Amino acid sequence: MDLSHLGVRIDAIIGDLVMKDIVLARRKHSGRLSAPKKVSLSFLAVIIIGAIVLSLPFSNKKEAASFLDNLFIATSAVCVTGLSPLTVVDQYNLFGQTVLIILVQIGGLGFLTFLYLFLFLARQRITLSRKLVFTEALNQNSLSMLPRLLKTIFIYTVSIETIGLIFFSMFFIPRLGALKGLYYGIWHSISAFCNAGFDLCGSTSLIAYNTNPIINFIVPFEIIMGGLGFIVVLDIHDKYIKEKRRSSSFSWRHLFGSFALHTKIVLMMTVSLVVIGTLLFFIMEFNNPATIGKMNLVDKIIVSFFQSVTTRTAGFSTVDMYSLNRITKILMCSLMFIGGSPASTAGGIKTVTFALVLLLMRTTYRGIEETTVFQRRIKKRTLVRAFSIFFLGLMLCIISSSIMLITEPKQDYLNILMEVFSAFGTVGLSASVTPALSIVGKCVDIILMYAGRIGPISLMILFTKRSHDKNTKEFKYPDEDVLVG
Repeated sequence: MDLSHLGVRIDAIIGDLVMKDIVLARRKHSGRLSAPKKVSLSFLAVIIIGAIVLSLPFSNKKEAASFLDNLFIATSAVCVTGLSPLTVVDQYNLFGQTVLIILVQIGGLGFLTFLYLFLFLARQRITLSRKLVFTEALNQNSLSMLPRLLKTIFIYTVSIETIGLIFFSMFFIPRLGALKGLYYGIWHSISAFCNAGFDLCGSTSLIAYNTNPIINFIVPFEIIMGGLGFIVVLDIHDKYIKEKRRSSSFSWRHLFGSFALHTKIVLMMTVSLVVIGTLLFFIMEFNNPATIGKMNLVDKIIVSFFQSVTTRTAGFSTVDMYSLNRITKILMCSLMFIGGSPASTAGGIKTVTFALVLLLMRTTYRGIEETTVFQRRIKKRTLVRAFSIFFLGLMLCIISSSIMLITEPKQDYLNILMEVFSAFGTVGLSASVTPALSIVGKCVDIILMYAGRIGPISLMILFTKRSHDKNTKEFKYPDEDVLVG
C-alpha cells in the first residue's frame, strides 16, 4: 500500500496548525505591546537600570558624575557607541567598569537575545509569543531556525571574543601584569566584538599603539566579525559545510554562488566599503603631519585600514579625530551613517539598506520596473522600507545637527556633523566635542544613539500606534500619476 500521500497530508496538516498557532498568537498580543515596541523598550529599560547603577557611589573612583552623564554613558554602552563625556578609566572603579562592559555585552547582542539565549542554555521553554518577539529583535521572519540561530549566536560570540581575549592578553599582560592584563584583555575583546569603541587606555584611545601589529589586527578583525550579522555567519557556515560535503573539488566561487542574497550583499558591501574607505583615507590624510603624514608607507596603509574599519561602527581611534582634514571628516560621516550589517552588533542604517538605495537609484536611472541583483528580484516592499530607513535617518541627522549648531555655538560645524553621525551610527568617534556638550547637546546625542541602535523606524513605532490587519480597508483607490523631479 502506497502511504506517501498520507505523509504529505500529515505534513500539510502540521504546517497548517503551526500557521494557525502563529496567527492566534499575533491576534492574542495585538492589543498589547507590539514586538518592535518590546524590543525598543527592552533597550530603554537596560539603559535606565545601567544609569542608576553607574550613579551609585560604589561604582565610582571619585565623586559620581551627574545622572545625565551616567545616562549618557549607559546609553552609549547599551547602544554600543563609545561616545563619552568623561574618561571611563578615571571615573569608574573595577565594579563600575564591569557594569559598563556587561551593558556593552547585553547591548551588543540585544537584551531580548541575551534573555532568550539564557533560557535556551537553561533548556527552558520559549513560548510562541516570545519567539515572535525574538524574530523581530533579529529582523527575521522564520521561526524554524530560532534554535540553530541561538546556538550560532552563543558559539560564535564566545569563539570570536575568546580569540580577541588571547590576542589582547598577549598585548596587555607584558605591559600590565597577568591579572590586570587578562582583565584588560576580556574588557577590550568584548568592546571590540560588540563594536562599542570603549577602552581603558585613557582619553587618547589607542593612538599610542597606532602602529602595533596586534592592535591593528585583532581590533579590525573583531569589529568586522561582529558587524557581519549572525544570519550571515549561520548561512556561511551551512553553505561551507554543504560545499565541502558536495564534492572533493572545493570551489570558493561556487560557495559564494550558493549563499543567500542577503549574505552576498553583506559580503560585497563590507569588502567594498573597507577597501574604498582605506583608499580614500590614505589619499586624504597622506600629507597630514598631525595624523599619518610622518609615518612610513606601510604604517600609513595599516592606520588607514584600521580607521576605515572602525569608522563604520566601532569608534576605536589610532589618530586624533580633531586633526583630520575637513574632507576626511565628511568621508567619515558617510561611513558612520552607513554603519554595519543587519542583525549584528553594529548601528547605522546598515550596509544592506545602503546597497538597496543604490540599486533603486540604478533601476530609476535605467528606466526599468524591477530592481535586481545577483539574478534575484528585490520586493518593492523591501525597497520602500530601505528608502524609508535611509530618509528617516538622514532627516534625523540633519535636524539634530541643526539643533546642536544652536546649542553648541563654539563648536566647528564639521565637528558637530561628525558628532551627530557618530552618535546615530553608534560609532563613538568624536573631534573632542562630546565632553564639551551642553545639557541639550547631550540629550540630542542620547536620542541619536538610541535611534541608531533600534533603528529610526522602530523609534517611530515606539511613539505611534500602528493599525492592525483587521482595520485595513478591503478596497483599493484608483492610481493617478503626479509630476516629480
